[in-house]
Amino acid sequence: MLGVVRASWPGSMQSALAATLTTPEWWAMALAAFLVRGGIFLIVIPIIALPTPASLITNLSPGFEAVLLGTPSLAGALLGAGTITVLFVLLVWAGVAGAWFDVTLAREAAASDELDLMWAPGIVSPWRALGIRLAAHVPTLLALGYALVRVVTVGYMQFTAPDDPGVSVIDRIVGRVPDAIAVVVIAWLVGEVVGSLAARRAAAGMSIGAALVTSLRQALAPRGLATFFVTTAVLLAVAVPFALAAQRAWEHVRSYLLFGADEVQLGAAIVVLVATWVLGLTIIGAALAWRATAWTAEVTTPVSAP
Repeated sequence: MLGVVRASWPGSMQSALAATLTTPEWWAMALAAFLVRGGIFLIVIPIIALPTPASLITNLSPGFEAVLLGTPSLAGALLGAGTITVLFVLLVWAGVAGAWFDVTLAREAAASDELDLMWAPGIVSPWRALGIRLAAHVPTLLALGYALVRVVTVGYMQFTAPDDPGVSVIDRIVGRVPDAIAVVVIAWLVGEVVGSLAARRAAAGMSIGAALVTSLRQALAPRGLATFFVTTAVLLAVAVPFALAAQRAWEHVRSYLLFGADEVQLGAAIVVLVATWVLGLTIIGAALAWRATAWTAEVTTPVSAP
């Protein structure tokens, strides 16, 4: 039986928005899922200075040369293996935590009276949900492989026979592999949408294979594309101003700390910075929750639905 939310795409989006605005706890869950999956690095970009390619090469070259050309010690090998293991475990648990937030949010959205979905998700473990999302990113791995081959090939040509020595090698390589960058970005975006839909379809009772295939068809259908572009546009519309405002507020605090300022000015700048972050993250959480709820509302929609 179809829920009334799916009578039309505008009605589905409006119902998802109404349900999201009346349930602030969804905002926190959606934001937490985003942050643990790596969104935290995007959030802190406005207040950190990213290293330049030249500084990265300068700082990392000695270590790579020691590993590739020298004979690493047992202690160094154990330290490297331990570091890689810890990073891998942290990434896995971050993925599981993000999947748990997603599953919980989808379960609560499916039970919402505002959405009236007429279906209840089954019990899907976060590990299974993570596995489904990773399966959806197999094309992303293939795209990364293609991009790596392109970058290595172009990089070798630029190192051995540079066609514009006045431009940095990083800029020359990036400027000559736009296809590789586009393929990776598109594959990643499709994988995110398909994985999200497939995890919800699996919770609705589909097998994993059927959920992935049907979700891919739905993601590329007009209704799926409309959902993606509209929700992403809204997310960018709130995230970009937040990033600019947070960067500006941080610059004020930093300048007051470096060049000196009275306690009132410094305190006011810190209050503005904290308020900017709290307000910005709240709005971003609401936009993320609306996007997740919109996909939940679309789960059992026939792919050919208008």
